[in-house]
Amino acid sequence: MFPGGLKMGASGKPLIFFDVETNGLSGNSSVLSIAAIKAVFDGNGIDTIEGNFSRFYYRNPGERESREALAVNGLTDEVIRAKRGNAGYAEQFRYDDDFPIFCAGVNHYVAHNIAFDRKFVPFPLKHCFCTMRENTNIIKIKRYCGGFKYPRLSETAEYYGLAPETGKLHGSDYDTWLTREIFKKMIRIPRTKQRIYAFLGKR
Repeated sequence: MFPGGLKMGASGKPLIFFDVETNGLSGNSSVLSIAAIKAVFDGNGIDTIEGNFSRFYYRNPGERESREALAVNGLTDEVIRAKRGNAGYAEQFRYDDDFPIFCAGVNHYVAHNIAFDRKFVPFPLKHCFCTMRENTNIIKIKRYCGGFKYPRLSETAEYYGLAPETGKLHGSDYDTWLTREIFKKMIRIPRTKQRIYAFLGKR
């Protein structure tokens, strides 16, 4: 039994941090890259890494490039080709069965704006934690029309004393790593620690 009544298995609670970069906002848009970190929460922290997943994919045949998406993630065909190198995995994400295998047995998932990212995962995510929504009323960045806006990943990182590297943002590997660092910071703060324990306590 850990603080807050959170029960753990002998090896802790496994969870996955992930991020996807896509060719648009629609759930039908192609996944251009995905990265994930499989970690274990042992009651004190999540420093134990069990595995990493990082891959790049071409758009689905017949799908046009989204200028808006490329302006954010820069994943042109040329960039993807260079990132893939001599990769032996599928050219399109929808034909790659390795990510579900990587996630097998894990019920807890963390992402920044997970409502968006989960649309592209080919299986249901049982329990989700969104570092964007969970921090909206904590960071309190005012909108012009009133209320608080959803904080960007960089804004959330800065709030927790991290220094995000602008040139690396919107890269799946970096965004996944940064999300994990934010989550680690949140565990150490009483106000957010309870939210995380409530999330991890779900079976």
